[in-house]
Amino acid sequence: MKKTIGVIFGGKSPEHEVSIESAKTVCDRFEAAGFRAVPVYVPRAGAWRLPALKDLLAGRPLKGPEIEPALGRGCFVKKGGGTFRPDALFPIIHGSTGEDGVLQGLLELVGIPYTGCGVTASAVGMDKVISKELAALDGAPVLPHVVIRAHQKKDLGPLLKKAARLGFPLFVKPVAQGSSVGITKVKRAGDLRAAVLNAFRFDTAVIVEKGIDRAREIVCGVLGSHEGARASVCGEVVPKGAHEFYDYEAKYLDDNGMELRLPAPLAPATAARLRELAVRIFLALGGSGLARVDFLVDPKDERRVFFCEINTLPGFTSHSLYPRLWARTGLKPEAVLKRLVVIAERSMAARRRLTTARK
Repeated sequence: MKKTIGVIFGGKSPEHEVSIESAKTVCDRFEAAGFRAVPVYVPRAGAWRLPALKDLLAGRPLKGPEIEPALGRGCFVKKGGGTFRPDALFPIIHGSTGEDGVLQGLLELVGIPYTGCGVTASAVGMDKVISKELAALDGAPVLPHVVIRAHQKKDLGPLLKKAARLGFPLFVKPVAQGSSVGITKVKRAGDLRAAVLNAFRFDTAVIVEKGIDRAREIVCGVLGSHEGARASVCGEVVPKGAHEFYDYEAKYLDDNGMELRLPAPLAPATAARLRELAVRIFLALGGSGLARVDFLVDPKDERRVFFCEINTLPGFTSHSLYPRLWARTGLKPEAVLKRLVVIAERSMAARRRLTTARK
């Protein structure tokens, strides 16, 4: 009998539309891999729904019965009667509430195996500051940066001066957002304040990070768990046209916004080092299932590599980086999805075996 996989998508983040596109690809690939894919739509407001797969794939309005998660019962309750009890769940909600541990915590309480990182790793991975600090503790090189919290907005002057002393260019980012939302490249001090205030539109904390002039953006996929993880080949993201870096527009709105070089044209020793770092960072943050780890490489000296960020719920559209990295490594999307379901089931079983007794 086919296993039923609920694909949770949508959400309340700025990446809502990206999530819908990822869900289309994931559902299609799960069906091709021999599973029964059931879309679970989370609108920006209102109740969750079970739209028809054919409507999702055809781009029609996402309707269907309303559902609510049944805590501790391993299922969802349908409005009007009945339940939806999948064998596993595949969350593909990008950004806030989807890959920051919020959704993962809910799924833990429901009690259904789900793919990807757990609560802690998702929360840590979403936070660009904490993830850098943990990666650095494990020996990964990171770039100098300044963090500005919401309570410091009233007196930005000293912090802006501190950030400017890092040297330009600087990259100003919301601490907990994905898909390059709210990121600005700043080339001079006069533009720094506006960039910080713009980033505060998306989060309550901002990181100002030292940039590398003409830095090479290298990405690497990781698949596995604490029982064993492996890295894909490295890819190099080359922004095209007016894009100075791999921003939201280059990712999703401009079909010619970037070129992905597979494998990345790196010295063998550099590629091996980055793959080893990707797995080490993934495990140091408690990763499980999948992640994409991004690095910056100095174009003048390949030995100068820096951990940029980890994406614990990378996109899964037909042109997304993660599935393309694994395809070039020799693993088709269907094989990746099958492996993720196995890891999800093993991880949930392991957590259930943990004792809840005091002694």
